[in-house]
Amino acid sequence: MKMVNYGLIEGQRKDDYLAGVLPFEERNPSGDWTPYLPLGEWQRNNFVDTMACVTFSALNAVEVQYKFLTGLERNFSDRYTARMSGTTSEGNWLFRVADSIRRDGLVDESIWPSPQNFTWDTYYTTPPIEVINKARTFLDDFVVQYEWVDVTRESLEKHLKHAPIQVTVPGHAVLNFLCLADVQKYFDSYEPFIKERKEPFVSAMKIVLTKKHQTMTQKEVIDLYKLAFYREPTTSADPNNPGEREYWTGRTLQEFLDTAKKDRAAFLLQ
Repeated sequence: MKMVNYGLIEGQRKDDYLAGVLPFEERNPSGDWTPYLPLGEWQRNNFVDTMACVTFSALNAVEVQYKFLTGLERNFSDRYTARMSGTTSEGNWLFRVADSIRRDGLVDESIWPSPQNFTWDTYYTTPPIEVINKARTFLDDFVVQYEWVDVTRESLEKHLKHAPIQVTVPGHAVLNFLCLADVQKYFDSYEPFIKERKEPFVSAMKIVLTKKHQTMTQKEVIDLYKLAFYREPTTSADPNNPGEREYWTGRTLQEFLDTAKKDRAAFLLQ
């Protein structure tokens, strides 16, 4: 039976990092990333397939870690990274997408969304410079690194304690988020989004997201407001008009203090 390709080009470079180069950190001792999975997103519409499974699975890995590190859900633009990494009608390599995330940054889906009823050409329109500049600000706060890891169960069980693993099956890239005794669970860009596999994966890459600065978690923001203002921070479900909790989660304490000083100075000048 002929293999169907959903956008994966297998292969790695001689100078790519291999397991053991990046410092191993047991961030999630259970190795289970189920509570941090994002909402599923299709990589195609009724008219065209973006052939961007490598981008979708890589951004799922980043979104899972972002929620784990900050407590906030974030939906990054697959369209942005698919274009900036040079995805073609044949697909892309894992290392090229990881390089793009590390070099070009990430931007929210709301800022560079997929057009309604997109075609290949409309989906792969080059983002305007203001979107590119906005995406690069993500790298002010986060470092993105990656390394190839072995696809043995022992290897995946170990590295899943550090980060979810981008893995490949023939012709397709997905996200391994849990290894059980008899199956390995992965997150897909086609429904059903959660699937199981007993056979070994073909290749595996660990993309690691790390905070550059010591930023505040949701709990720390709430505790700060209780301590400073004797109340909890306001909250909002509107991404364009975030509440105090959403705005300050993921930002540094120093940024909060600097803003508070400016607000106090402005108040005294009134």
